[in-house]
Amino acid sequence: MTSTTQTRPAQLAPVRVGRGRAVHLGNLSSIKGPAGEPRYISSSCGAGTRGDTVTAGAAVTEPIDCRTCTKANPIRVAWINARVIAATSAPVTLPHTGLTVPHTQLRVDGPAQPGPDRAEQHRLYLGDHFLGWITTHPHRPHRTAAYRPVNPHFGGRDLDEYAATARLFTGEPATVADVLAELVREHLTAENVAAQVAASRAPVRLMQHTRDGDGQPVGAPYPTIYASATAPLTTDPAWHRAVARALRRDSPAGPGQHWQIWTPNGWNRLPDVVDVDQDLG
Repeated sequence: MTSTTQTRPAQLAPVRVGRGRAVHLGNLSSIKGPAGEPRYISSSCGAGTRGDTVTAGAAVTEPIDCRTCTKANPIRVAWINARVIAATSAPVTLPHTGLTVPHTQLRVDGPAQPGPDRAEQHRLYLGDHFLGWITTHPHRPHRTAAYRPVNPHFGGRDLDEYAATARLFTGEPATVADVLAELVREHLTAENVAAQVAASRAPVRLMQHTRDGDGQPVGAPYPTIYASATAPLTTDPAWHRAVARALRRDSPAGPGQHWQIWTPNGWNRLPDVVDVDQDLG
């Protein structure tokens, strides 16, 4: 597909610029595709502004660099793809932490390894590409979360841009340290949930509300305890009532608290104590 203008060639990023092996993120164009999808024009890199080997809308999957580009560090395809997702996709709220992020290509994966002073180090990825290490302290994760890059194509500026559009579960802006710590927590919680489900147990968590001077809940609740119950992964209300009864007997929720259960649709609130009482009656 070709553009309808001779001066602003439209292409979906990533775009190849020049006759070497160059990739640079294009600029979002006012030109739209036939389905209204966004198009990108290539950024000038000293080799020209026309993508010469990629058809408009075609995907570039191989890593390529530039032999004629005057930019210091051409961006590889993987980084561009993540930025395109961020520019064209709606924000995503992570299921376990409630952190809202511009895209989920940035993630933590793999086992942790020991760090200095009882800290832990976690692997940070962009897609399938290893970027560097997040260092957290098990007792002060938000205060000590730090990033040590290994790949030179993703550094502090990239993290700043990512965090600038991220939001905490409370809706408040997130700092880089918040984002790093929450990505670690999201990964660890997801691993724990998967292990419980594999063992035919239903993960549950106790949610806590901050309360004002009149004892009324304020803001969004946050998880304080994770546990599991002998129950299938299900949305069946009968099972949820049974789990709620067991929790009421063994670990009753206090003021400003309630239990949630993990289901195929994510975390769902279990019936309140009053509801369970009525059900028992």
